[in-house]
Amino acid sequence: MEEKEYGLVLAGGGTRGAYQVGVWKALSELGIKIKGITGTSIGALNGALFLQDDFSTLIKMYENIKIKNIMNVNGINSNKDIFDLSNIFNLASNYTKQKGIDNTPLRQMIEKYIDMDKVYNSDIDFGLVTYSVKTKKPLQKFKEEIPKEQMVDYLLASACFPIFKPQVIDGEEYYDGGLYDRSPSNMLIEKGYKNLIVADIAGTGFSRKTVSKDVYLKVISPSEDLGGIFNFNHEKITNNIKLGYLDTKRIFNALQGHIYYFKPDEFSKMLEVFNLQTIYGLEYAAQTYKMYKYREYEFEEFINELYKRHLEAERNFAKMKKQNLIQIGKRLNKLFDKGLGICIVKDMYMDRPASKISNYLFNFVKDYIVAAKALIELKNYMG
Repeated sequence: MEEKEYGLVLAGGGTRGAYQVGVWKALSELGIKIKGITGTSIGALNGALFLQDDFSTLIKMYENIKIKNIMNVNGINSNKDIFDLSNIFNLASNYTKQKGIDNTPLRQMIEKYIDMDKVYNSDIDFGLVTYSVKTKKPLQKFKEEIPKEQMVDYLLASACFPIFKPQVIDGEEYYDGGLYDRSPSNMLIEKGYKNLIVADIAGTGFSRKTVSKDVYLKVISPSEDLGGIFNFNHEKITNNIKLGYLDTKRIFNALQGHIYYFKPDEFSKMLEVFNLQTIYGLEYAAQTYKMYKYREYEFEEFINELYKRHLEAERNFAKMKKQNLIQIGKRLNKLFDKGLGICIVKDMYMDRPASKISNYLFNFVKDYIVAAKALIELKNYMG
């Protein structure tokens, strides 16, 4: 277990914040000591929730969250991001009628799930940032500077995305802290923290330079796209929680792998058989064949599943080769999308293994070439 103490920075990014739930779960399981937390927008809300140390309730909240829990809007397709083209017209209509979207449901959700006594009784520092409409300056405060009865207002202010009506605190209007700094690491640096973990979720807004380079920064960022900032698709949210958990464990060497996730002893079994480049090629092939990603794999089950999918791809490729070249050319993009790109490149490679290809073509197919070579090694290993 690592003895170093960290400050945790939770960046803003809407429903992508589900990723940070997985990050926090992994940090807790790994015994990483978190001394302080700062957050912007959803990062601020998550920070307050994390101080309660109640994963079951937190995960349940995210897995069941709906657009109606955040804002009062009509005619929005909740299976797509609210900024999707299919939703833009109705969103604009709601905004105009309400003179700013009403986020009263978000207040009610905060009041339901965040226990202010636990927030203020926690030994962990907690701070947030919001942005003043009047002064065009940030307001950065730690919990000891915020009266308990106003904490909900400050959390709402930090998460007041500009489509919402501005949050009023002491007669002043405030918007989302991302308008100043979506990843408020400087709050912790200025308080003396030397070791920071930044849970970035690629949200909108500005990101400030760190005020000191004499700081150790460990950045945890998603290994794949988290979707839109207001995406309420439950499968995506659940997968983002899993992704945050797995990425964090890999960052702290509790898991290994390039694209997929393996316990160190299982990855060692792979290294006994294949070199690192071949393992990367196998993982790339697995991704191309759309093997499920959001879990930990054992060596044998990974290669068995991959081998099964590869044989199926080869059977489909053999059928495709019976068609004429013109038909194949018309469908080439779709064939690559369906995972047959590896088979196409593998076939070309086996025909002329020592031939050279143009730099332009090589840049397009280089990962396919690595995967094709890796699958040759896998087929040899499987006998």
